[in-house]
Order: sequence, then C-alpha cells, then structure tokens
Amino acid sequence: MSILKYIAITALMFATTNIQSQKSDDKPRFDANEWDFGTINEVDGSVSHVFHLLNYSKKDVRIAHANPSCNCISATYDTKAIAPGKVGDVEVRFSPAGAVGKTYRNVEMFDSEGNSLGFLTTCADVVPSDRSIQDRYYYTLTDGLYANKTTLPFGYVYHGKMAQKVVYIANASKSTLKIKLKTNNSSTMRAVCPEELTPDKESAITITYTMPDDASLYKTFRDTIYIYVNGQLARTPITTSAICLTKLDENGQVPDMQTYPSEGALSEGWFSSTLSGKVEISNKGKSDLIIYAVDTPEGFPTDVKAGTTLKPGSSLDFEVESTSLKEFRVSIFTNDPKRPYKELTFNKKQ
Repeated sequence: MSILKYIAITALMFATTNIQSQKSDDKPRFDANEWDFGTINEVDGSVSHVFHLLNYSKKDVRIAHANPSCNCISATYDTKAIAPGKVGDVEVRFSPAGAVGKTYRNVEMFDSEGNSLGFLTTCADVVPSDRSIQDRYYYTLTDGLYANKTTLPFGYVYHGKMAQKVVYIANASKSTLKIKLKTNNSSTMRAVCPEELTPDKESAITITYTMPDDASLYKTFRDTIYIYVNGQLARTPITTSAICLTKLDENGQVPDMQTYPSEGALSEGWFSSTLSGKVEISNKGKSDLIIYAVDTPEGFPTDVKAGTTLKPGSSLDFEVESTSLKEFRVSIFTNDPKRPYKELTFNKKQ
C-alpha cells in the first residue's frame, strides 16, 4: 500500500470515528464538495473521483438520486442505508469528450426523502484531441468563425454576487478575424473577447453577471451578445440568462411550494376571445410561503401580487389572462429554499 493511500484511509477512519461526537442536529455532508482533476487529455477518456458522505445525523440516510448538470458527468453510489456514524461512497465520473480548456461540471445528490445532500463539483483543464475546429465547434457564427455554444444560462446569481462563464470560439479560416461585441446595454452583464483571432487559433468570449446588492430585486435577466466579424454582423448571436434572487437558509422550519398541474391550460371565455388559465399553488411546508415577486410577459394581469403569503397547508389559484399569446411562462420568486424560483407554463391546446 502506498503511503498516500495509507494517509487517505487513516484520515477517513479518523473522521468516521469522530462523527458521533458531532452535535445531534448535524446533517449528513460530504468530506469535500469539489475535486480538481488538473490537466487531462481528451484522448485518455473518463476520469473519476470518490467523494465520501459522512452521516453526522442520528438516523439512517440512503442516497437515492443524482441530478447531473450534463450527460458528461455521472455518479455511482450504493443505495443501501448509511447508518449514523458511518460513511457512504459516491464515485463521480467525468468524460472530457468535446470539452476544451477549463471545464466545470457538477452533480446534485439527493436522499430517499428528496432532500438535497449537496452539489459535487469537478474541474478539469482539458487538452482536446487533434481534431479539426469544425469537429469540436458546432455553431457557425460567420464563415470561418465557430463557437462551442450560442446559449448560456447562468442559473441563480445571488444579490451582490458575481458569476462568470465562457463561450469558446475558434478561427478556422486562413486570415485574421477582427472581432467586436455589442450587447443590449445590460446593466448587469458584461462580455469581452480578443479584438483579433489569427488563423487556426482558439479563444473565448468571457461573460460576467454582477448582481446589484439589492435585497428587493427579484428578476430574470435575458441578454443578447451581437458579434461583428470584420465589420459584419454574425448570423448567430449569443443569448444569456441569469436569475437574480437572495440566498435562503434551508435549516429549520421552511415553506414547501407545490404547483398543480404542471402546465396551465388556456381557454377562451363564452363571450370573449381573451385566454385565461390557472395553476394551483400550495404550501406543504411548516412556515409561511411568501411570494416575493411575479413576472408576467407584457404585464399580463394576475391577481397574485408580490407580498402574497400562504400559510402552511393552504393554497391559491394563480390565474392569468392573455389577449395575444397562446403560450407563455410566468416567473415567481418565493422564500422556499428548494424552489426560490419557479416558471409556470401556460398554453392553449390545439
């Protein structure tokens, strides 16, 4: 046995023997939530790392579900119960196929009761295989300029926080391309890229969202980045989105928002062409559910306003009307730590 493996096993045994000394209200948690594979070669295939779930609680815990951020990452685990004071293993495997450069992926783990056990994040600096640019970049921006994606959802970005992602671009032409970006004058999003890209070179457009430190702001930001190459507008823009809200504490008694049905059916009234539909919102939790904000397209009217409160065990009908759209989504922001943001879909069946 190597000395490094001996040290790792000894450290894990020490952590296990000391689990019982933790506070009784402690929850299961992983020994680490991030792992950096360092520099890896795409041609070498998948890499993996084992995370250890330490059961600090006083009841059995069973890992039941994994929700990966994409199909390039997966988690393997034993579904047997992990007794108090014991350890369960989760092997996370990452496939670098198609990835270029610094790549972050995550998988969220859940127990048998549907509670999140946390996110397990991997990072790798991927050296791509020797393939043509067209094989690795699927989206054509202009003749010769390609991108690995044209849509970039950021997910949640909390008040006063910053998040950054990249879109990789490559020049497959035989001449230098001059690049300029224009945005829709967003106050929260910024995009930068090199002014020039020489033949057969790869680079990145770096996109940053910086949210105001305003606890009253709940909003979905949707932005467009227009790309000009040698003075000509690219045929495909890059679209981004980010959801601004507050980070909520999941400890203690919390609300639990449920909606039914999954889609609200729009229908016409007897003497009107206006479409209307409804979705029931209920609170299955143990504390008040507060709706912080409601965002409807084009200001469609609804009787549910910001500040609406649902007591535990109560429900209400979220009704909305449309005079033009036959399909749309409504965004609501709440104090439910598991579902702080929810999109309600409404459509008219044919």
